[in-house]
Amino acid sequence: HADRGGSRAIGGGRVTAGVWDPFPLTLDDGAALERLCELAPRAAVCTMPEPWALFEDDAPEPMHVVPVGSVERDHLADLASAVPPGAETVIGVGGGSSIDTAKYVAEATGLPLLQIPTIISVDAAFTAPYGYREGSRVRYAGNLRPIEVVCDPTVIRRSPPGLNRAGVGDLLSCHTGMFDWKVATDAGLGDIPWNEEAATLGRRVVAEMSEMAPQIAQVTADAVRWLATIHRDVGAGCVAYEPRFEEGSEHFLAYCIEWLTNGHWVHGELISFCVLVMSTVQGNDPELPAAIVRDSRVDARLSHLGIPEELFHQAFAELPAYCEREDLWPSVVGLTDFTPELGARALAFAKDVAGA
Repeated sequence: HADRGGSRAIGGGRVTAGVWDPFPLTLDDGAALERLCELAPRAAVCTMPEPWALFEDDAPEPMHVVPVGSVERDHLADLASAVPPGAETVIGVGGGSSIDTAKYVAEATGLPLLQIPTIISVDAAFTAPYGYREGSRVRYAGNLRPIEVVCDPTVIRRSPPGLNRAGVGDLLSCHTGMFDWKVATDAGLGDIPWNEEAATLGRRVVAEMSEMAPQIAQVTADAVRWLATIHRDVGAGCVAYEPRFEEGSEHFLAYCIEWLTNGHWVHGELISFCVLVMSTVQGNDPELPAAIVRDSRVDARLSHLGIPEELFHQAFAELPAYCEREDLWPSVVGLTDFTPELGARALAFAKDVAGA
């Protein structure tokens, strides 16, 4: 069935700001292969070898394969220009890079977009912009609505469990993002007024995730369906209310680490670590995200992420200047003295929760 988005869509287009309009979502077992059998022979499929291996024995050969790799803007433009005439659909198959590449290609070619995430580690399939890179900086652009997002539990559960547990990251960020928004609003900073409907959505996300965390750890079919549905709701909320309620200093710290290293991590794992850090800096009930990290078993260890402690302390010290230079939303970063002692305390908490 197509979940609350209604019956299966027959057209796509732009999203409209200020309107609660969740993307069409299908959660049926077997739906991913069914769509590929129907559409792939006339489609440009954006994918990588690993996710495509889930289908290659049963799905027909795509009309054109867009090889997903770098998400540098110039490289994405080259990929889009190679789509042959006669393609009728762009299909993203895979994780965040495949999904974002498909968005770019669909926008550049004007073709309808279908998204088939094979992991549920990020919210990319349910957001209108695509992420791309300019050197070591992450940027966002675009505004595209897919005709359908197919989250096939059977397919998603075949991916490594850790990648699906990482789906908590872009939801856990509501905890710190809303705090930053409220602090900035109370201080008279920023240009996005507080919205209680958005805050209600953010609180619901965190409360439901607290209950679902043990199932997320086991990557049950119900957990996959919940993650897909709640990511879809958050995506709709970002359009209706602005994404202020789900992005704040935790994302800014992650962006700063990426900028310093030009590195790339599993987004949800890095964000989960950064939520532990920034909730401590905020004095914002850090035990709540800590319990979700423990119960969901998302891997937010520094050693797993491959981030040396020296790099963390460098990013922590650089964060206020980075946020000012990048003109990021006002947050606790601009209202707190980022001392080495505060960084050490926040890091110690994150390590105690997630492990070293």
